[in-house]
Amino acid sequence: MVIFLVLKTNSINDTEYKLSVEVTDDSLFDLQVEKLKQALELILPEEKTLLLLKYQDGVSLKELESIMEIGSSAIKMRLKRAKARVIETYNSLP
Repeated sequence: MVIFLVLKTNSINDTEYKLSVEVTDDSLFDLQVEKLKQALELILPEEKTLLLLKYQDGVSLKELESIMEIGSSAIKMRLKRAKARVIETYNSLP
């Protein structure tokens, strides 16, 4: 699976994002553990929970749909944004 890193823009609407850099799931696994822990603490709790359920606990997309009571496309988009946010945060740490 391949996602694209989403960077926040300085536009009128702060919730707008633009695609810029390709990020694979494998790249998430290559991050330094301590720095990744710091990045996870800095992102939204909902994003952190979703990432931990998917990648730490191995919860399937179907199970996430049931847990969160939303459709598969919404789960996929939230995962995409959460991965992008954690990578962006990770890269901004010293």
